[in-house]
Amino acid sequence: MKRFDNKQTGLLSSADLKTFKGQFIYWLFFAVLIVVCIISLFPAIWTLLTAFKETQEIYGEFSMFPNDMSPSNLWHRISDSWSQLQLADSFINTIVLSVGNTVSTIVVCGFAGYVLSKLKPRGSRVVFTLVVWTMMMPGQIRMVPNYIAMLNFPFASQDSIIPGISLLDTYWPMWLGAAANAFNVILFKNAFDALSQSYVEAGKLDGCGNFGIFFRIMFPLSMPVIIYVSIGALSGAWSDFFSPLLYLDKHAVTPLKIYRLQSDSSIQMNVRFMGFIFSSLPPLLIFLIFQKRIIGGVNIGGVKG
Repeated sequence: MKRFDNKQTGLLSSADLKTFKGQFIYWLFFAVLIVVCIISLFPAIWTLLTAFKETQEIYGEFSMFPNDMSPSNLWHRISDSWSQLQLADSFINTIVLSVGNTVSTIVVCGFAGYVLSKLKPRGSRVVFTLVVWTMMMPGQIRMVPNYIAMLNFPFASQDSIIPGISLLDTYWPMWLGAAANAFNVILFKNAFDALSQSYVEAGKLDGCGNFGIFFRIMFPLSMPVIIYVSIGALSGAWSDFFSPLLYLDKHAVTPLKIYRLQSDSSIQMNVRFMGFIFSSLPPLLIFLIFQKRIIGGVNIGGVKG
């Protein structure tokens, strides 16, 4: 317990950890967390190991590990599953969707937060109240109106004098939905609130307009929140299943491609499990690479400078 000699925060202080009761509580919490970690990791580990098994092993007697774990067999399982699943097109579609979601989120939500934070036009408080209010509305309530709006965009009615445009089977419904993310608007607003108004005034003295101030001054100074929002948009778009199921048909993204495997009797069970692994790799890599920024992003916008 020497590492906690100068511990000041948390449930147990350094003095508590020197007593028998404090050490008992510490190790009890430690054991509970170990059990929770094992329970959480077991499905993922079991899925990974099952993907490398032969079909007979899956339906036969239970075993945790594949019978043949040689590198050549493991590589054969990966290459054979990739050729059967044909995920290349769906991966490209998902990348296009994810990049579009990220760009629309940063540009629209970022500029909305800048307007509400620094420009503050007349009625901005009402707009901000409405933005906050939308966060209290369940997504299921917006599902049908959003679908009707995308079916006859932007009039949301087939009886209008000017015919609308159908955005179904395009990426625009997801891109527009990402641009209207209330949480990210509030996140950007709080981040801009932490920046001094003198940056805006200095930019105006140098002849910059509002767009110039936003992209040349505020944008670089808000890079931590931009990176955090980008990571969330990328991983969220890659894992999104319901929105593509609702709006897309021909442009199948990876979650839809994996979901539709259940109706394909020619795909064996181990290949399906390998498909789960393929579809999970990009979000996992994003988390492993940017985990410090993801965890640290919880405090973004919550500290005023």
